[in-house]
Amino acid sequence: MAAEDGIPKTPATRSSIQVIDRTVSMLRAIAEAGGNGLTLKDITAAAGLRPSTGRTLLAALATHGLVRQSGAGKAYLLGPTFFELNRSYVAQADLASVAAPVLKDLWTSTQETVHLSVLKDGHRVDLSVLVGPQLLNVNPTSAHFDDPFATPPFGTAAGKVLFAGLLPEERTRLLATAPWREAVPATDEEISARADTVAAQGYATNHEEDAPGVCGVAAPVTDHTGRTVAALCIGYPAVRRSATHDESLRAAVVDAADHLSALLGDPE
Repeated sequence: MAAEDGIPKTPATRSSIQVIDRTVSMLRAIAEAGGNGLTLKDITAAAGLRPSTGRTLLAALATHGLVRQSGAGKAYLLGPTFFELNRSYVAQADLASVAAPVLKDLWTSTQETVHLSVLKDGHRVDLSVLVGPQLLNVNPTSAHFDDPFATPPFGTAAGKVLFAGLLPEERTRLLATAPWREAVPATDEEISARADTVAAQGYATNHEEDAPGVCGVAAPVTDHTGRTVAALCIGYPAVRRSATHDESLRAAVVDAADHLSALLGDPE
């Protein structure tokens, strides 16, 4: 396979846009080189490019943080943007797997039921649940929410966090279309005001609002954009409620959510 000026080019999957093919070839070469990186000469040879063309493309990639130079020889390495993109990919591909060790640590330290929830089709959905030694009156591993008129997302601690994480227009759209809306005795403005409070304080609580005997505290999990992508929640029996216990669980879930957010690339 030929390239510019007859320089051999390593066979690779090609698209209809040549500049993208060349750029991908360079990035693959840099990635395969490992921690030592590659010099401009090595990169252009691997991609089948003239040095001037390679230098121009690498400068553009560096502007976007996709490559960086390091070391005395100014070797090229993959840049920090790849780290951010990878965090985003992992979050989209398998959030539950990334969160698993965080949930386990939280469950071990609190000995309460821990779950990770997301918002889907206007309802809270649990991705992962670790049930505490003392079961709740409502076991989240067997609870089903198939009824479209079931609990609104802001009826639980996790749901409050997820609703609070929506943009104003997303809240409005959800409230306008949800089948459970008429069953909620509050105006849209009142609901959004409560959500604003949750967003400002960074956590939400549920003291037997959704089910008798069940309490909860949740905190938002955010990704590299700062948007809420999930809620990390601790559920516990009302019989164990006390100011001290409530505060210890609040602190624990907020710290764990912050840790998980950092794993997902949140810059904060």
